[in-house]
Amino acid sequence: MPSRLSKFCFLLMASATLAVPLASVAEAAPPKARQQEAKPPAKAARDPQIYLFRGLANVFSLGMDDMAKELNERGIANKVLNHANWPRVAADITAKYKADPKRTRPIVLVGHSLGANAVLVMAQQLARDGVPVDLVVTFDPTTAGPVAPGVRRYLNLYQSNNGWSSALDVPPGAGKRVVNSDVRKRDDIKATLSHFDIDKNRVLHQQVVAEIARLTGAKPKAASRAEAPSKAGAL
Repeated sequence: MPSRLSKFCFLLMASATLAVPLASVAEAAPPKARQQEAKPPAKAARDPQIYLFRGLANVFSLGMDDMAKELNERGIANKVLNHANWPRVAADITAKYKADPKRTRPIVLVGHSLGANAVLVMAQQLARDGVPVDLVVTFDPTTAGPVAPGVRRYLNLYQSNNGWSSALDVPPGAGKRVVNSDVRKRDDIKATLSHFDIDKNRVLHQQVVAEIARLTGAKPKAASRAEAPSKAGAL
């Protein structure tokens, strides 16, 4: 019969043997606080302000509606309005920007004819209110300005020989911010355009949509079967 001392020693050895793996497991298992890694705060979705303005009577600038559809196809939200609505839109953009400057970007204004005149004045008003405008696109404006310092880039698509439009006046030091593109001198514009259909030109639409897509970070448009190169001709 084992003595009490031998029994006590046996129990101590057994306890030590069992404690070793338990201690190892306890050391290997990280505390719950470590297992739950801190997640970065979710970024607020941006709310780009893309506005297209028609000209006189809403009937001579339907190219703005076509461009709006192209932007929608790229997943770029936008609104098409008559040129007379610019004060209300400017006030709305200003309120949104003051509330959340980082979210309310980019700000892009596009217009044709009187709509082009409107976005020039609207951009100046936004600049006065401390709201930066990323891009202003004018199709055949009937005025040469104003060109505001708070606008990062102007793209003026006009015709110097149609009796309606001209280049924008470029203030000193603003040359890099203002692009006057005389359509009649461009090799990529094959058709003869007038003041009443320049806003509908497909080539110009593609140029403007590409500019807006770059600013908004929209995904490249997938090439259609007609545009996709054949395997034989692909490089």
